[in-house]
Formats: sequence, C-alpha cells, structure tokens
Amino acid sequence: MGIGTRELGEAIRAARMRKGLTQEALSEMVDITPIHLKNIESSRRKPSVPLLFALMELLDFSVDALVFPDREEGGVIHTAGLSGEEQEAVARLVDVMRRKGRN
Repeated sequence: MGIGTRELGEAIRAARMRKGLTQEALSEMVDITPIHLKNIESSRRKPSVPLLFALMELLDFSVDALVFPDREEGGVIHTAGLSGEEQEAVARLVDVMRRKGRN
C-alpha cells in the first residue's frame, strides 16, 4: 500500500489553500521554487521526505488519511509539550468523543 502521487499532490494543494497561502508564499517558507511546488501539487514530482515533513508541519495536515483511508480520523491533535499524564488525558477524551459520535 502506498500513497499515490496524485492523492499526495491534491492533499498538499488542499491544505495550502485551507491556510490561505499562495504557491509562491508556501514555496518561500519551505525554501523551494514555486515551480517545484506546482509540480508537486500537479503530481509531476514527489516531495522529498524532509520536504514532506516540513509541508505537513506548516500546513497542519497528515498523510494518515492517504495511507489509511479506512480509518475514521477527524484531524490531528498536536501533543508536543504536554506531559505524559496530559497526553493520556487527551487520548482518553478523544476515545470518549469517538464513542459518543458512534452512538
């Protein structure tokens, strides 16, 4: 199972647009040319792994939905900076909310 270039390009483009960024602005933020970003978004090129991670961080998106389309994932919760106890509390809250949504 792998991520298709088309799906990845579309996901990056959609995330960029949700953030209200132009290709020029985003390409400057990740230190690539606008043409390179255009080629990634139009599925002519794949981003390198470090570039993909930079895009994911800047655009607040995850490739999980592309890799695991059957998962019921509602978004990304960033827990960096939380203590272990706080992370466990967030995980429990998410579980409760998911169960509540299924009922």
